[in-house]
Amino acid sequence: MKSSNIYRVLSKEPLLHFALIGAVVFGGYHWLNGRLPEADKAEPIHIGEGDIQWLKQTWASQWLRDPTAEELSGLVKDLVGEQLLAREAEAVGLGENDTIIRRRLAQKLKFVIEDTVQLAEPTEDELRQFYASHMASFATAGTVSFKQIYLNPEQRKEPMADATALLAEMRSKGNGDTVAGDRLLLGDDFQRMENSALSGMFGAEFANQVFALEPGSWKGPIKSGYGLHLVMVTEHVPAESRPFDIVRDAIVTQWRNSQQNDLSRAYLEGLRKKYGVQYDEGSKALLASPGLPSVAAK
Repeated sequence: MKSSNIYRVLSKEPLLHFALIGAVVFGGYHWLNGRLPEADKAEPIHIGEGDIQWLKQTWASQWLRDPTAEELSGLVKDLVGEQLLAREAEAVGLGENDTIIRRRLAQKLKFVIEDTVQLAEPTEDELRQFYASHMASFATAGTVSFKQIYLNPEQRKEPMADATALLAEMRSKGNGDTVAGDRLLLGDDFQRMENSALSGMFGAEFANQVFALEPGSWKGPIKSGYGLHLVMVTEHVPAESRPFDIVRDAIVTQWRNSQQNDLSRAYLEGLRKKYGVQYDEGSKALLASPGLPSVAAK
């Protein structure tokens, strides 16, 4: 969100605006001096089994699969951050015991924290150093094309054994004719897929493994958020770097985003130390072994 939009929203609630600014300045002062104010017997943030189930269900309703372990960890991290910001807003007298209001307060506090970075102007040396260490971020995206055979773990007693047998059969056919797998709504043939798009569909681990495959032969099985896949890459289009002068505006934007992330991470780490985070046994179990999700053709 642009700073003008943030200030326009906050200007409609002037008391909240000044209180939030005060909270950030107060917290920022202590953070810069290496500490946050001590909480008076602060109640820790609690993450329960119901929270984890809600995150998984929300994700599944959007992507038609459960999140991978890495994706679920990111969802929980975001939830903890939101609750920490809401607790801090309450601690300075801004909060009310209402979920929607708490979420709005957490979001506004996050916007104010991140928006402070927009005032900073990077030097030319800083930009060039950032460009040199993040050149892949400013290149044209590489793509991969591939075919896949899907094995649904809910329809097979031994999906790994079936995948191994199918792989041997495919190789014996010289990578020509394909064998039937299980139906997947996303399809079996993918053309010119970027890593980010493939990660959104199947999970980052699957995407990274597919991008690492050499074209021309069936490989696997590779696990995704849906189950197991045999994959044959048919084409790799490599990324191409772009000159500094052409992508300078994008470098400035990404530099500021990086600064925002660093500031937010440090601030949230201070809040985590101040309040603490507790997970109940049910949530620990779900995070320790998320399992293969329910999927496929419906």
